Formats: sequence, C-alpha cells, structure tokens
Amino acid sequence: MANHLPFGKRVRFYRERRGLHQWQLGELLNRSEDWVYRVESGRVPVNNVKMLADLAEALRVHVEDLQGVPALLDDRDSHKGSIPAIRASLMQSRRLAGPLYDTREPLRLERLDVEVDGAWSLFQNSEYARLSERLPALLADARLATHEHSAGPDRVRALTSFALTCHVTAAFLRKLGETNLAWTAADQGDMAASETADPAIMLALRRCVAHVQLGAGMAAEAVNATHNATADLPFGWWKTSPVALSLYGTLFLNGAVAAARLRDRSTADDMLGRAHEAAERLGTDANEMWTSFGPTNVEIHRLALALEFEDVQNAVDIAPGVRPGRNLPVERRARARLDVARAYGEAGRTDDAAKHLKRAFTTAPEQMRAHEFARDLARRLSQRSQRRDVRELALSLGALK
Repeated sequence: MANHLPFGKRVRFYRERRGLHQWQLGELLNRSEDWVYRVESGRVPVNNVKMLADLAEALRVHVEDLQGVPALLDDRDSHKGSIPAIRASLMQSRRLAGPLYDTREPLRLERLDVEVDGAWSLFQNSEYARLSERLPALLADARLATHEHSAGPDRVRALTSFALTCHVTAAFLRKLGETNLAWTAADQGDMAASETADPAIMLALRRCVAHVQLGAGMAAEAVNATHNATADLPFGWWKTSPVALSLYGTLFLNGAVAAARLRDRSTADDMLGRAHEAAERLGTDANEMWTSFGPTNVEIHRLALALEFEDVQNAVDIAPGVRPGRNLPVERRARARLDVARAYGEAGRTDDAAKHLKRAFTTAPEQMRAHEFARDLARRLSQRSQRRDVRELALSLGALK
C-alpha cells in the first residue's frame, strides 16, 4: 500500500500503523520530534543507510519497506516476471533434478565459461532486463555442470562457474532489494567456492557474502565477514597477482562502508587504507574478475564514506576528483556520478547535483531507477528547482507520480 508513496510519507504511514506519535518515534531514534516531522514532510533526506536501518527497526518493518518498490520493477522494464524464475532456479535441490533440468543438455565447460562472462558483462553494463532473462537458465546450466562433473579439474571448473553465477545473481538481486533471495544465491555460491579450494574464488564469494549482508542492514556481520575472509588466505597471497590485489581491495572497500554504517571511523579508515594500498600496488584501474578495482574505485568509496559520515564539506572537496573514465564499467561510472550528485545535493548546490544525477541516469537508466538514493535526490531537487528538465528527470526516475 505504501510502496508508491514518497519516502517521508512511507515513514508516516508505518509510524501511524504502529500507533506512534512523532515525538515517540523521535525518542526511539534519539532524535527530536521536529526532525521526524521534517523527514515525513520531505524536508530532511535520510541518505545514511545506518539511519535508514534504525528507522526500519523502530517502525518494525524491513528496510525494503521504507525504500519502496524499486522503479526498476515498473512495467516499463521487462524483467518483472523473471524474479520467480530466478527463485525457482536457486531453490532446485543439489541432488534431485527438477523441471528445469528434465530436458537440458549439459553445456560444455568452455561454453559455460562464456555464458558466465556474458552475465557479468550485462550486470556491469547495467543491462538488467537482459540479465534477468538469462540468469534462470544460466543457474540451471551451472548447477547441472556440477552434477555432471564429479571429480578432477573439470569438477573444480564446474564449481567455479556455479560459484561465479551465484555471485552475479546475488549482486543483481541485491540491486533490486531482493536481499533474502540474494542471500540464498550468495550462500550457495560460497559453498561451491569453498569446495574449489581456490583462494581467488573463495575470496570473491566471501566478499559477495559480506556485500549481501551489508545490503540487508547487517553491517556488523559484514565487517566480521571481511576480517574472517582474509584470515584464511595464505600469507602474502593478496600481493601475488592483479586478481589477488583486486579481490583483496574490493573486499576492504565493502568492509569500509560497512564499518562506516556502524559509525566506526577507525575501522573504516583502516579498511579504506588497505584497499588504497592494494590499488597503489595494482597501479591502474582494472576489472579483474569483475571487481572494477583500482585507484578510481577507491576514490569513489572515499566519497561514499564521507557521505556515510555526513561530512558534507569533505564530500564536496572529494567530488571534483572523482572522474570515472570509460575504462570503468557502466555500473561503476553511474554510481560514481550518483554519489557526486548526492554530495552537491547535500551542500545545496542544486544545479550541480542535477547535472551529475542526469549524467548518472543517462549512463545507466535501469540502475538509477532501481536506486532509492537516486529517486530521493531527484524528488528533493524537483522540490527545490523550477527547471523543467529537473522535473522530467524525477519523472523518468520514478521519483514523482
């Protein structure tokens, strides 16, 4: 019922459903009654994920309830019906072949590798409709490969393909706010990765687990998962190759954001420092094992941390230096532009915020329509500005009805 309301009205809807006055909700959050009023009236944004999680807990709802249904799932995008098929693929027993496998011919492992690469390419190019169409069959094919190959190098290769398929599935579902289903994918991928005994695959899926935990509001668990992931690595392994550096660095970028959401600046700075060291050793922006890792991604996360800590001036100072080049995947470029727009929006620089939000939307429209921060920023900008293009942008993002 509340899904298509603006954020503030959703807060009011769930507050009233729980029978709370504004002052009572404020007390639960250690905030004033006036702050709650301004949130509900749309005058104060809640861009901090920790506060979003605290609001959800106080109102006894899920974070996804406060965020509303992502506009990505509107009828204009064609993959709304793919989520049940993805769920069915993930729920297939490892031992009993279900209807997805009854008439399937096993793919050659070489072909399966190509299909996995293709899925990651679609994800990083923010082509979510095409990706959602492919994932159910790819999950079935990858799982079938683990049935077909029971030992030796081919077994490891099949498990690797299944783990990486689960990884991209989890990343995609997290984008949609389907955190429970994303957890199922991450958990299955993590188990397959463990069986490969390959440090790179295991670290990739450990990072996937932490990423889903972070998306589910489980920041403390994500920090712990980050620390535990590196504890199992061979000594010095992370320095041995571009892949190792990229996986290690990306793990700690996610961990830094998780620590920031716990208001643990020391841990956040330490983890960002580890990622920075890995990026310095790597020396360039790369995309090893679909990590988009390098110096630019570290700067993107430095900006994200400033926003998490509500350090607006620092965010504005960092923003001009965040220049994602075309060598970065579309997904990273769009997210960088969104965070730059958020920084300028928080500083009251409406025109600058609108310019960068428009660039983010042009870069990856499906991704931005799925993002609550993008929709919320567009809604606020449309309230501040009389410009026609700003209102049209908000309409395109699904921020206005």
